[in-house]
Amino acid sequence: MDALKITLTPQTAFGTPLVGDTLFGHLCWGIAEAYGVARLRDLLDGYTAGAPFLIASDAFPAHYLPLPTLPSEYWEAGEETDRKKLKKKQWLPLEALKEPVRAWQKHAKSNNDIAADLITSHSQAHNTINRATHTTGTGAFAPYSSEQNWYSAGSAWQLYLLHDPARISHDELVRILANLGHSGYGRDASTGLGKYQVEACEASDLFKREGNAAMTLAPCCPQGQSFDRAHSYYQTLTRFGRHGNVQATAGNPFKKPVLMAQSGAVFSGERHGRPWIGQGIGDISTTLPATVHQGYAPVIALEL
Repeated sequence: MDALKITLTPQTAFGTPLVGDTLFGHLCWGIAEAYGVARLRDLLDGYTAGAPFLIASDAFPAHYLPLPTLPSEYWEAGEETDRKKLKKKQWLPLEALKEPVRAWQKHAKSNNDIAADLITSHSQAHNTINRATHTTGTGAFAPYSSEQNWYSAGSAWQLYLLHDPARISHDELVRILANLGHSGYGRDASTGLGKYQVEACEASDLFKREGNAAMTLAPCCPQGQSFDRAHSYYQTLTRFGRHGNVQATAGNPFKKPVLMAQSGAVFSGERHGRPWIGQGIGDISTTLPATVHQGYAPVIALEL
């Protein structure tokens, strides 16, 4: 698979974090809109059988990756010894990849080390007006708030796409990403959230590293992959997905929950030379049986 590095600049607040599995769903809808549902069906052929046509990573601050999820005793001791401060240092500069893995935490940065207010969350108040009383009220008409994520002004974010060039081209992916940036990504896109601009798209050699373990760049489903349990480290999350686009209003919008390993997970074992791990997940929707979830993740090799 070919690897692309995409640079984005957020233009508005986001209601949903830019994470790989959610982004994949948006890109699938974008393919259906731009090239037709039949094309999407063709691309998804074999997706749950270990033949993905596209794998999306999370978005990270430009020139950074997540620090791997490793036990605290694994890291070399540095000048900083406060564990609370060390936990905030979650971003690894790309230039630190040439260092031994044990030294990576000493090079890691926190959000504020990269930029003031790199990511901030704010509550946005909303009102629902009862047309009979012309005011708010109780129940469905009670005021409520929702969280919005704001990125620092002028900040750039980068994500990685692995794609099969025989099935979908570089230019097609850029077009779909640009369309998504104009229409908005995630929750409340229809009210102006989730807009971004594609600044650059280039080939990446990040996935040509070698090692006895791999770090994930998106949430994934590693179940049944025969990894070395004694030397694999991860935190779990349960993804309670919802349908998007027109399917959001076509019956039940909720998907079945999916248990995943969070981004930055480390798995030891055989990857068969592939720059990704995981699996495609099906049978997660009662209203659209063909629905799949990205349980794959791009990975970079590292030596434990």
